[in-house]
Amino acid sequence: MEMKDDWAVIERAKTVFSKYYEYLPYKRQQRESVVSVLYSRETGTSSTYCYKPSKTRKNQCFYMRSLCAAKFGSSVQPLSYPITNTNISETNRMLRPRQFEYHPSDSSLMAVGTLDGEVVLLNHETGNILSCIFPSLSMNSILGLCWLRHQPSKLLVGSDNGCLRLYDINKIRTKVEDSYCNSTVIFDDFELLTSVHVNSTDDRCLTSGYSKKVAIYDICSGQQLQLFTDMHREPINVAKFSNHSPHLFVTSSFDRDVKMWDSRQNPLKPCYSSKSSRGNVMVVFSPDDLYLLVSAVDNEVKQLLTVDGRLHTDFGIVSKGSSHNYTRSYYMNGRDYIISGSSEEPTIRVCCAHTGRRLRDISLEDTGRASIYVQSLRSDPFRHFHMAILAAHARPSKHEIIKINLLSSSLSAGENQGGFNISYGKGG
Repeated sequence: MEMKDDWAVIERAKTVFSKYYEYLPYKRQQRESVVSVLYSRETGTSSTYCYKPSKTRKNQCFYMRSLCAAKFGSSVQPLSYPITNTNISETNRMLRPRQFEYHPSDSSLMAVGTLDGEVVLLNHETGNILSCIFPSLSMNSILGLCWLRHQPSKLLVGSDNGCLRLYDINKIRTKVEDSYCNSTVIFDDFELLTSVHVNSTDDRCLTSGYSKKVAIYDICSGQQLQLFTDMHREPINVAKFSNHSPHLFVTSSFDRDVKMWDSRQNPLKPCYSSKSSRGNVMVVFSPDDLYLLVSAVDNEVKQLLTVDGRLHTDFGIVSKGSSHNYTRSYYMNGRDYIISGSSEEPTIRVCCAHTGRRLRDISLEDTGRASIYVQSLRSDPFRHFHMAILAAHARPSKHEIIKINLLSSSLSAGENQGGFNISYGKGG
C-alpha cells in the first residue's frame, strides 16, 4: 500500500512539474546525445523521443531544435563571461556600459552606449573594441541605440538629455573622435529621452522618454514630422515600431496602459488599449508581429495578441514586492522563448513563449558576495540560447555586459571569468 502511495505522489509531482516547467527545450521528454541527433538527421530516421509526426521529423528546423535540446541537457552549468572589462584606448577610462544592441547582420558586432556618452563598436566574440565615438559636450548617458535594417552601417543614438544622432560606422575612423563631426544626421532634441526605434522601411524613427510625448522624425533630414502629446497619463518609457508595418507603433507607460497606434490616423485615438496591473516598463513586438511582449514593474510579464491586445500568455513570475523592481523581457530563438530579468534581482528567467512554462532560472552570483542585478538583457539573434546581460554591481558600483551560452557548460570550458558564478535553478 505504501508503494502505491509513493507511486501516486511521484506521478502527481510529474504532472505538476510538466504543467509549470519544461524538462528540456521544445517539449523534449528525455535527454539524447548530440551524436544520436546528428545520426538521425543524416540517416533520415526518427529520434527515440520524437513526439511529432514522421513528416515533421525530417524537417531541418526540427533537427535544429533537437540539437539545442541535446546540448542544453548536457550543459550542467552555463558558460558565461564578461566582455566589457576593458579600457577605452586613448582615454584610459574603463568602459561603463549602459545600453547595447546586437548588429542585425554582422554576427560579431555589438554597439555599446556608455554612462559617459561614448558609443563603442565591440566585437563581442573576442571582446575587442573596434572603434569609439567620443561624446560631444552635449551628449550624456546613452539610453537609446537602434541599428537601421536596410542600411546596416547606420546607427541611431539617443542620450538621456535628449540629443539624437545618426552615425555611419563606415565613416568612423578607428581612433577616438568627436561625435558631432561623425554624425551624418543631427536631429532636434527630444527632452528626457529613454527610447529610440526605427521603422521597417528605415525612413522614420520614433522617440519616447520620461514624459507624455512621442515624436516621429524623418531619418534623412532629422526633421521632426509629428509630435504626439498626452498619449498617456504618465511617462512613456518605451515606444516601438512594428517589425513589418512602417506606420504601426506601440507605447507602454507607467500609467499601466499599452496602446497601439497608427501614425496615419488621429494620434489622439489609439487602435486599442490594454491594461496591466502595474506600471509598464517596456513592450516589444514578436519578430513576426503576431504578439506583444509586455513587461510591467516587479515581474509582471504578459504576451498579448497584436491584433486586438487580448491576453495570450501570463508567464506567472512571482513578484518581489518592490515598486522599483523594473522588469525587462525580450524574445529569444525567434519567438520560441522569452528571457526576462529585473533591476533588483540577480535572476534571468527563460520561459516558453508558446505555453508560458518555465525552462530555467539563471542566477548570477558575485564571488565577492556583493549584490548583482539585471539592468537589461538581449538575446543573440544569430545563436539559439545565447544572450547578453547588462549586469549592475552594487559594491563597487559598476556595470558590465556578460555573455551567457546555455548550450555549453563552464565545467568543460574551464571556470567562468570575471569574478561571478552562474547557476541553473527552478523556482518563483
